Amino acid sequence: LALTTVIAVFASLCLAQGTLRISSDSTLEASTRQAIVAPQKGFIASASVRAGDRVQAGQVLAALDDRELLLEQRKWQSQGNQLRKEIRKALAGSDRAEVAILNAKHAQATAQLKLVEHRLARIHLVAPFSGLVVAGDLSQALGSPVERGESLFAVAPTDAYRVVLKVEDRDIGFMAVGQRGVLKLAGLPDRRIPITVKRLTPVATTEEGRSYFRVEAEMDQNSDLLRPGMAGVAKIDIRPEKRIWIWTRSTLDWLRLFVWNRFP
Repeated sequence: LALTTVIAVFASLCLAQGTLRISSDSTLEASTRQAIVAPQKGFIASASVRAGDRVQAGQVLAALDDRELLLEQRKWQSQGNQLRKEIRKALAGSDRAEVAILNAKHAQATAQLKLVEHRLARIHLVAPFSGLVVAGDLSQALGSPVERGESLFAVAPTDAYRVVLKVEDRDIGFMAVGQRGVLKLAGLPDRRIPITVKRLTPVATTEEGRSYFRVEAEMDQNSDLLRPGMAGVAKIDIRPEKRIWIWTRSTLDWLRLFVWNRFP
């Protein structure tokens, strides 16, 4: 009776059909990420937001110190006024050579003034669009110097995400663009989010001694509860297969590799 039962169970496993699913650790990323960089050298004067805050388009994120620029602006303004007086004096004396020289100096002072005013207009760092600040905290760095081009903040939209799957190298051969699956996030374990594979990256990365391939998927629906960096597990439906093969394929693959490695 026991032997018959074992044979019956084994036969049912061999004949039963199931769906092969590839499971992988997944992370949410923003579809776009805009870096906010320092437009010029200066010092941090104020910072009104930090990572995790929601911002609106055009909102001021931080500001650079403008005292030196204001002094330089007054310098070129006074120099321009002085040159205009000298130009009028030279015109009154009909000194054409002196007028030409003074006009050139006045043009230079005007150009320098416009440059300073342009730099003054850029001391406020503003959000390019509405979204979430995903990097940057200057609240503890007020008065610190910054260099031109230094990244200070990163802003990402909250209505467009992509799912990044870390698929093991032994499973990447089953993946294809257009396959469907389900994502469950650690922060939202009660929700099943449908996803669709959109891109396969043919470059492997190694973590903790294991190789992974980056696979990008798109969610069919968004939620206000989603945030960049949320992690979870995704399962991608591949194709129908025998259940016994689905349950034993990892062991069989390991045995094949073990035999190949140990025996000549």
